[in-house]
Amino acid sequence: MGGMILLLISLVSWLALAGPAAAEWRSETVAAPGPVTSIEVRGTDTHIAIGPNWYRMAPATGALIPAQAPGFPAVPPGGLSDGRVASSDGAIARAWLAHPTDRYRHGVLGDAIEAGSVVVERNDGRIATVASGSNAVFEDLLPRIAALDGVDRIVVVKSYLHRGSALAIINAESMKVMAETPPIGHANAWLNPAGIADFDGNGTTDIAVVRQPHVVGLLQLWSWQDQQLKKVAEVPDVSNHFIGSKALGMNWTADFDADGHSDLAVPSLDRRSLRLIAFVPRVRDIARIALPARVATNIGPISIGGRPGLVAGLEDGRLVVIRE
Repeated sequence: MGGMILLLISLVSWLALAGPAAAEWRSETVAAPGPVTSIEVRGTDTHIAIGPNWYRMAPATGALIPAQAPGFPAVPPGGLSDGRVASSDGAIARAWLAHPTDRYRHGVLGDAIEAGSVVVERNDGRIATVASGSNAVFEDLLPRIAALDGVDRIVVVKSYLHRGSALAIINAESMKVMAETPPIGHANAWLNPAGIADFDGNGTTDIAVVRQPHVVGLLQLWSWQDQQLKKVAEVPDVSNHFIGSKALGMNWTADFDADGHSDLAVPSLDRRSLRLIAFVPRVRDIARIALPARVATNIGPISIGGRPGLVAGLEDGRLVVIRE
């Protein structure tokens, strides 16, 4: 009897030291008035397109309520017709893809027209163009403005005609590509950025990309160190795009395990589950949530009853919420 009491005391002590059990994440299908066709995020506001109408989720109940279209800025003349304009309040005011070209007929983003340049407008009014060169294109829809070492840079996908895609960093002062990852190695091999944050907690900015999200699905973490990109981690079995789609935001960055470090939400390679991946203190899955069908839209943040979550559209048109 005494031994049993000691065992119970030890078990209670162990549970106290272990702390509360890890949160359980789950997916829930949300009733919608039609098939979901698009999800767009402006800042932290998530807009859900169902047929010709737009909705958002009520913070108190999670019910769908009518909303205005997200209303993205018009692409300036000469810009990529299906591209987006990036903007910020920092040193770079705006950036967009321009000089459409068909010299790289990959078509992974829905057509065979890519950008031959990136146009950068600084907050002092200066505008300059960074050309890809005749042996490459910018195979992207949105040049991302990101602070690297506290300085605004442009992050964009650059694809070489015979060597495939690389992640390129543009210096907005010199208006040149200042760093890039090695190209994948052969034509029609593409990568898609997944997030920009200090994922591994070492104080430097990291850029997560998915190498060949359609066939390989390898997540690579590139750290910005000494004005160079250094690969610091790789994770297999991920995807954040499907061929022909213009949805490049099939991922989201947030602190999903409340440890003070940024984590990454990204689908598995078959897009039938959502992985919440942490990089501190090691690369690990916080959760892997099964979905009733493949993810087919961007992923956006929501809050229901004060608790954060994510929302996505599935290939069968259903709307799904992922939360604790």
